Amino acid sequence: MEFVCDKNPPAVIPDGIYEAVCFKHDEAYLFKSLKLFLHFEIISPAEYKGIKIQMYFNMPVNRRLAQGSKYYKTWVMVNDWKQPSRNTKMSPKLFKNKVFRVKTFKAKPKHNGKEMPESQQYSKVEEIVEVITGART
Repeated sequence: MEFVCDKNPPAVIPDGIYEAVCFKHDEAYLFKSLKLFLHFEIISPAEYKGIKIQMYFNMPVNRRLAQGSKYYKTWVMVNDWKQPSRNTKMSPKLFKNKVFRVKTFKAKPKHNGKEMPESQQYSKVEEIVEVITGART
């Protein structure tokens, strides 16, 4: 029996600030936890244009967001700092096709308590620093 790898290795870029557009979102259950993924494509600087990286959020399984959660705070910032009222649907669609200034970070996963080699490391969006435009230009 053989198995096939279904994905390309994730991108690795230097930690820093980049301009990127959010082009999609999805969610999955990983290790019994709900995760939300925002997918970004770097648009500036030119040497990294086209590289795709993700931002990860731990989400509550009951889908009720606490004000202190990373997703809540990020959503409010992208929503022009407008607080949602009770029971507002805080959809990740808010991020789609917007251009952001994002801060990246190289993740260094561990296996059996030891840091994995550099070939297993990957870049991710640590935070959205600023909304640049409301729609991709």
